[in-house]
Amino acid sequence: MILKGNQRAGGTDLATHLMNAFDNERVEVAQIRGTVAEHLHGAFAEYEALAAGTRCKEPLYSLSVNPSAPLAREQYYAAIDRIEQRLGLSGQARAVVFHVKHGREHAHVVWCRIDTAKMRAVQLSHDRQKLRGLARELAMEFGLELPEGLAEDKRTERARKKEQTLAEKAQAEATGITPEQRRAEITQAYRRSDSAEAFRAALKEKGYVLAAGDKRVYVVVDRFGKIHSLARQIDGVRTREIGQKLAAIEAQVEGVDAVKATIAQREASSRARIDQRVKHAMAERAAKLATLHKARRHKLGGKDQQLATTHGAERMSLHAAHKAEADKPFARAAGAIFALFDRVPGLRSVIAPLRRNPKINPTERHRIEREALERRHQRERLVLDRRTKALSRLEAWELRSLATAVRRQVQEMEAAREQKAETVQDQIVVNKLDIVLPHGELHAEANKKKGWKARQDKLGAGKNREQDQSRGYRRGRDEP
Repeated sequence: MILKGNQRAGGTDLATHLMNAFDNERVEVAQIRGTVAEHLHGAFAEYEALAAGTRCKEPLYSLSVNPSAPLAREQYYAAIDRIEQRLGLSGQARAVVFHVKHGREHAHVVWCRIDTAKMRAVQLSHDRQKLRGLARELAMEFGLELPEGLAEDKRTERARKKEQTLAEKAQAEATGITPEQRRAEITQAYRRSDSAEAFRAALKEKGYVLAAGDKRVYVVVDRFGKIHSLARQIDGVRTREIGQKLAAIEAQVEGVDAVKATIAQREASSRARIDQRVKHAMAERAAKLATLHKARRHKLGGKDQQLATTHGAERMSLHAAHKAEADKPFARAAGAIFALFDRVPGLRSVIAPLRRNPKINPTERHRIEREALERRHQRERLVLDRRTKALSRLEAWELRSLATAVRRQVQEMEAAREQKAETVQDQIVVNKLDIVLPHGELHAEANKKKGWKARQDKLGAGKNREQDQSRGYRRGRDEP
């Protein structure tokens, strides 16, 4: 079981991220506790409203629970209750959301850190260490496997360096290449290369360009123009060893600015073509997403219509009740008496408190009830409008995710096409040289290889003759 938690702000973006149905196969809001709002955007807005009365800048605590094997909902909630008790968040408002991504279910829990009784944020000291201990306890209790690094009592410096940061996660989502995949590809290219030139060619084949950085000796630039330290991408090799291996091509390695300029120029030349392909792919893939958006809009539109019908019925009912009460003899008499007293200046100030008393004056009570009903209707309408705006933000988020995924796929296909075109062009150049160069220069290397092969064949023939003679056979005869 992996537990990752952090204090944060930005409740609107967090709610939109948790409700994103494009990046997740299934989204389920399982629990919203301690708030008036029944949806994530409203609940997180209440969390931030409470924080406005304090100095807390990060009123949310977000936790992801990712087990190595499927768990029952009772096990999830038991783990969540134990976690919030250990962190000191017992009784705080919280929201629980379940996601299914790549066929695996995991949970997200968001707590409000503001203690309403004391109006201050709950202090979360050493939460990382507590979560690591809880991960080990829950894994043993539920029979789950511990991931690499959690089995140790202390986190080593190497594991700390390899931990994926939020920036690396965002970069991986934008490029489609995780840091682990990138390190594995570059490490494999380094270990399989016997020279500096072969290593640079292997990097180019995988879509990376070797460059000279400003602060670091060598860096690699991927096809998207992102810069990575070469020493941190190769496992088990020191920076000095890398420098010694690449010393032969040190003068040939371009600077990182020149490499980025080349990549930017190549992207500019192919941008129109990529944009056109992205537009066609978006038109095809956006249909499914539009169906999901339409279903959400239809559901929210039904609530809007139901709310309008309910509000109209309540206003009509209140108006009918007020009219029925105003037609009663006591109400008419009280109105006539108050109107008579209002004509006398001396009595006007005396009866003013009685006139403002809703128990005595039905008209005043009717006004208070109409205003209360109107305020409640405005609050309910405001909640629905907030949900509509949240749905618009969610749809925009999902469209951006779709556009990012489509553009990444198109860029990968374009890079593969360019790589294939470069290979074909290099082969054409080699073929031209084969045709143009003189026979002696052309086949000099080939003759060397043929001479070496002839010598090997001669040695092999000699060995075969000795074996035949030892067995009693003679060459050219069928029998001994």
